[in-house]
Amino acid sequence: MTESDARTLDDMQTRLQHVLGEMRRFQGTPPAEVRELLAQAIAAEGLPDQPYSWVRDSAAEISAGRLVVIGPRQIPEEAQHLEPDPNQHAAG
Repeated sequence: MTESDARTLDDMQTRLQHVLGEMRRFQGTPPAEVRELLAQAIAAEGLPDQPYSWVRDSAAEISAGRLVVIGPRQIPEEAQHLEPDPNQHAAG
C-alpha cells in the first residue's frame, strides 16, 4: 500500500464515519428502514457499496442506539458520553 493509498483509505473511513454519525438520528427506527437509509447515505456520499452484512448489522446497531465505529482513528470525541438505550434491541 502506498502512502497515497493510505490517505485515500483514511479519507474514505472518515467520510463513512461521518455518515454513521448522521444516521444516529434514526435510533428506534426499524432496522430494515435504517438499512435502506444507510445504503442511500453511503451512495450519496459517493462511497463504494459496502458488504450487505455490514450494512445490515450496522443498521441494527444504529436502530438500537449503539455507536458504530469504523476504526480507532475515527472514534468521535462524544463517544465517551454516549449510552445505548437499554430498551432498544438490535434484532429487528
